[in-house]
Amino acid sequence: MRAFPLSILGHTAISLGLFSLTFMVCGCGPETQPEYREFDAAADSSPPESTSEIPGPSGSTKRSPIPPGSPTNSEPLPASTSMQSPTGTTSAIPAPAGTTPPMPTGTTTSLTPPQSTSTPPPTATSSSPTPAGTSSAQAGMLPGDVVMEPREPKLLIPEKSFSKDGNALRVTFDDIDLLKVLNMEPVPEEAPTMFPDWLAGLDGKRVVIRGFMFPTLTQSGITYFQHVRDNEICCFGRTPKVYDRISTILAPGETTNYIQGRPYDVIGTMRFDPIYEDGEWLQLYVLEDAKVVD
Repeated sequence: MRAFPLSILGHTAISLGLFSLTFMVCGCGPETQPEYREFDAAADSSPPESTSEIPGPSGSTKRSPIPPGSPTNSEPLPASTSMQSPTGTTSAIPAPAGTTPPMPTGTTTSLTPPQSTSTPPPTATSSSPTPAGTSSAQAGMLPGDVVMEPREPKLLIPEKSFSKDGNALRVTFDDIDLLKVLNMEPVPEEAPTMFPDWLAGLDGKRVVIRGFMFPTLTQSGITYFQHVRDNEICCFGRTPKVYDRISTILAPGETTNYIQGRPYDVIGTMRFDPIYEDGEWLQLYVLEDAKVVD
């Protein structure tokens, strides 16, 4: 039988002793013994405590219990959860890439594009707006109209005589102009009662007066028309005053064609037939049994 040196045997004995000591410390200590207890229905029916892994030093992990009711790692965090930092400020935890953050209950997301904030173009307006303070009557005036200040009526021409033209008196529109004769602006409703004798005396007289024909509805066979003072009235250059026009009724059997843009004479019987309605003059002078002398 071969004999082993004492040194080898000594090393072997030391190694076995260290192994036995390590086994006893790591695997045979009282900490590894299972704990036995009586069955408790109330305690065993509660769910087991959840644990979370907390990183330890050198990459090791340690499990720590999580109190009941606390969120676990299986539940997703809200899209933007604010966490209090040591300095008192909050920082948002972004949602994972590729996920859609849940919307709070009761809120809606509008997909309508934002409205344009550009200023709309201004509405086109008239190049000549009505000045402030202009009355409705002035707003409807023609371009040739002149706004006149009201005047106090008074007699300006106390006497007047007329020349004869055949069997008629030659009268002009100036002779029956109430602004020139009586300083009337505007013409009041009681104007005929204020006529001087020489003007009132024309009522029923045969007169001849020169003027223009206001546009008519037909070009021929005309029996009634407005005999007006000047061509501006004929061409709608200005609104005629009541004394600038005479309602002309031709004698029975008499007709005329429309005369455009040139003066002519009319012979007829002068009548004062005032018609005043709703603050406006519709008629003052009339020529009856008239005839156009062209």
